[in-house]
Amino acid sequence: MGLKIYSSTIEEASNFSANIQNLFENIPSDRVCGVVVCGVNCTIEYHQLLSCLKTSIYKSLGRRVPVTLIPQYLLPNGGLSIDIYTLEDDTEISIKESGGVCYGVIDNGDQSMLFIEAIPASDFTQSVKNQSQEVFDKLDAILTKHGFAIDDIVRQWNYIGNIVSHKDGKQNYQQFNDARTHYYRKGAWQNGYPAATGIGTQCEGIIVGGIAFKSLNKSVYPIDNPLQIAAHSYSKSVLIDNAEDALKSTPKFERAKLIETQKGACCFVSGTAAIRGEKSIHTTSAKLQTSMTIENIDYLVSPENLVRYGCKPYSLHFIQLQVFIKNKEDYDEVKSVVEKAYPQLPIVYTVADVCRSELLVEIEGILIS
Repeated sequence: MGLKIYSSTIEEASNFSANIQNLFENIPSDRVCGVVVCGVNCTIEYHQLLSCLKTSIYKSLGRRVPVTLIPQYLLPNGGLSIDIYTLEDDTEISIKESGGVCYGVIDNGDQSMLFIEAIPASDFTQSVKNQSQEVFDKLDAILTKHGFAIDDIVRQWNYIGNIVSHKDGKQNYQQFNDARTHYYRKGAWQNGYPAATGIGTQCEGIIVGGIAFKSLNKSVYPIDNPLQIAAHSYSKSVLIDNAEDALKSTPKFERAKLIETQKGACCFVSGTAAIRGEKSIHTTSAKLQTSMTIENIDYLVSPENLVRYGCKPYSLHFIQLQVFIKNKEDYDEVKSVVEKAYPQLPIVYTVADVCRSELLVEIEGILIS
């Protein structure tokens, strides 16, 4: 499966309909397998903006595709970033819809994959627990419909409004982790948990999307990082919840997940920050946190480390990178560090709270061999 990403930016989010139509003019519409839009328009409520985006993209392509809207402020000056994912080879993708959720299905016989757009809870005023349950139920229904199990998820994106805030003594991120743990009990997870990102947004709600993959051969590898304690093995001392009945479930994800497709290897790097062991480092410097985060990522996906976890010593390169920055004023120095490490790579920078209040930067990405 060969993926190509077309990236563009719309400076005026209020004028996206005409701009989107122009974006698709030089892209083979029949090869588009998904669109990810990042940014906010403060004058339009999230569900309304998502609906408008889907309508505009449908008019431009003449067919539906998975559309994910990430409600985070786009740096440096707002607007919308748009990544259009296309299949470069003869891989066939079938677009389906279930319960208002659009997703793509690739089935090559020995290997199958689902690309599921980010699913927003229908009512962002509900509790994190109730929103999470609704979203996971929708996700589970799609997996079950196509013969996938919960532990076939290889990549999950979790967008959590006011992620480090508390309500009734319970932290939003911890409530989400408790709900995720409950949902994951359905799986055996013999190939490890998914790669995942848990990141804040500029709306109240819970939004979850993902990729599921299954193969007749051993093709899925959880990749850990010896520099960091696995997130699902954190001690309760770094989990925050002041409620008396707090479960304090650990975040259930791996540092990365590598899959071997019939066309080569694809590696999903989870949201990564300046953590060594389980301790946050350089808590007063976004620049130093960025450097350490890049060190963590580079070691994580190095051929040396891949071999440690049973993979071939692939030479991987990024095709997608997203940088989340807590404070807008840190953008310039974070950008300088990231682009020195990864020159000539389209990178999306957004403002977002990270899952710990002292963490100032988080980075995620996709690599291929």
